[in-house]
Amino acid sequence: MSRQRNRKVAVIGAGVAGLATARTLLAEGFDCKVYERADRLGGVWADGYVNFGVQVQKRLYEFPDWPLSPDIPDFTPGPVFQNYLEEFADEFAVRPHIQLSTRVTGITPEDGGNDGWRVTWQSGKSAKRTEHFDHLVIATGLYSAKPYIPEIAGREKFRGEVIHNSQLKSRNILEGQRIAVIGYGKSATDAALEASAVAKSVHLVFRQTHWPVPRNLAGVVPFKWGMLNRLTAALIEPHMNAGRLARTLHGVGKPLPWVFWRAVELLLIVQFRLWTRTANGRSLIPDVPVEIGCFNEATMVPRPGLYDAFRNGSIVPYLADVTGLAEHAITLSSGDTLDVDKIVFATGWQNDHNLLPAEVHDKLGRDDDGFYLYRHILNPDLPNLYFIGRASTFLSVLTYSLQARWLAELLKGTFSLPAHAEMIDEIARMKQWKRRWMPFNSSRGARVLLHQMSYHDEILRDFGVDPLRKRGLFAPVKELFAPYQSSDYSDIVTGNLR
Repeated sequence: MSRQRNRKVAVIGAGVAGLATARTLLAEGFDCKVYERADRLGGVWADGYVNFGVQVQKRLYEFPDWPLSPDIPDFTPGPVFQNYLEEFADEFAVRPHIQLSTRVTGITPEDGGNDGWRVTWQSGKSAKRTEHFDHLVIATGLYSAKPYIPEIAGREKFRGEVIHNSQLKSRNILEGQRIAVIGYGKSATDAALEASAVAKSVHLVFRQTHWPVPRNLAGVVPFKWGMLNRLTAALIEPHMNAGRLARTLHGVGKPLPWVFWRAVELLLIVQFRLWTRTANGRSLIPDVPVEIGCFNEATMVPRPGLYDAFRNGSIVPYLADVTGLAEHAITLSSGDTLDVDKIVFATGWQNDHNLLPAEVHDKLGRDDDGFYLYRHILNPDLPNLYFIGRASTFLSVLTYSLQARWLAELLKGTFSLPAHAEMIDEIARMKQWKRRWMPFNSSRGARVLLHQMSYHDEILRDFGVDPLRKRGLFAPVKELFAPYQSSDYSDIVTGNLR
C-alpha cells in the first residue's frame, strides 16, 4: 500500500491519549475517526468520584503547547480538567471527528494487520457497522471500565452495602454510617477523607503501606524540584539504556544513590510522621526502599490532613487483609473485627482488552504483569496497530503527547522502525530488566514512572530530536537540577522538531 494512501486512522478512546493522538495526526493531514463509548469525551476525567482531581501541580499535567489558565489552581479539580479537555477538542478541531456513545464491538486484522484493520462499532441502538482503516490506535488506557472488587469469604452474609469508589459521587451516601474503605492508594485515601467529614466512624484497611509523595518537600519546596530533574533520574535504579551519568553514579559513585534515598526516606518519615501506628500496632513506614517503592502502582500524593486524620482518630487505619464478612462486620487477618454498615472498595480496575481478538492477544502475550511493547507503543508482530497511553508516568499528558508525535513522525516516514529481531530483543530486555527489580503489578509492562525522562529521551531520539530541552546561559546546570515539565516540549508536539 503506498504511503499516500496509507492515511486513514481509527482511534479508540477519547480521553487524554485519544485526544492527543487525534489532534497530532489531524494536523499532519491524516483522516482520523475517534470512537468513544461514553456520552462525553474525557475518559477517566468524565466521570470520577466525589472531589477527585489531578495529583500533581497543574504545570506538570497539561498539554505542552496549550497550558491551563493561570486562574486554575494547582492540583486541578477533576471537573475543571474535563472542561479543559472539552476546550482542547474545540481549539484543535478534534470534536467533529469524535463519535460519542459509540461502542467498538470488534476489530479484525487484514492479512495480519499488513493491510490494515477492520473496526466494527455500534452507536446507541443502531445497527452495527464495519469500516476499514489503514492504522488502528488503541487509546483506552491501562484498565477497563469494570471495577475490581476482590472475592471475600462471607460476602453473601453481609447485610450492609458494598460499593466501588467509582460509585462514590457524593459524600452524602456515607452520612451517619460506619464505613470501611479498602485500599491505600490515592482514591482510597480520598474516599476515607470524604467519609471522615460525615460518617459515624471510618476504618481504612490496607495490606501494604506506600511511601507518600509530598506536594511540597519539607512543606516548602514543590516536589518536582526534588524528583523530576535529570540528577534524581540518574540516582534511581538505572534504566535499561542508562546514560553515562547514571552508569557512573551506580558504578564508582555507588554509595551516593544509597545515601540520597536514605535521606529522602528520613525526610518523608519526619514530614508525615510515619512512625504513627495503625490501630493494630503496625508502623506506617513501608517495608520497601523508597527508590523501589516509588514504582508501586499505589504511589500517591495524599491530600493535606490525611495523616492528621490517622492521629486524631477520625480515620482509623488497619494494616491487615480482609479475611471475611459477617452480617454487619468485616474480619481482618490481624484478628480484629470491625462493625460496619458500608464497605467502599478502592481496589482499582480490571485489565480488559476484550475487543482485541484472540490472535492479537496471543501475539501481545498473556503474562500476569501485562503485555510489553516496543517503545510502549507497538508489537512488532502486529503491524499498523499502536497503543497510545500504555506508559504510566507522573506526567502522562506530556507522555501521551510525545507518543502521539512519535507515531505521527513514524507514519510520515521521518524515521523507520528497527529490524523485527531488534525490536523483539528490545522488548525481551525490557521484560527482564523490569522483572529483576520492579515490584510486581498486573500492569508492570506499562510502568515507567520516574524513568519517564529516559523514556521521553528515547522516543525523541528516534525521530532525530535532541532530548536536552533546557535553554539559556545556564542550560547545563538546569539540565541537572531544574525540573522537566510539559512546557519544555511545546515545540515538539506541534511538529517543530529542533
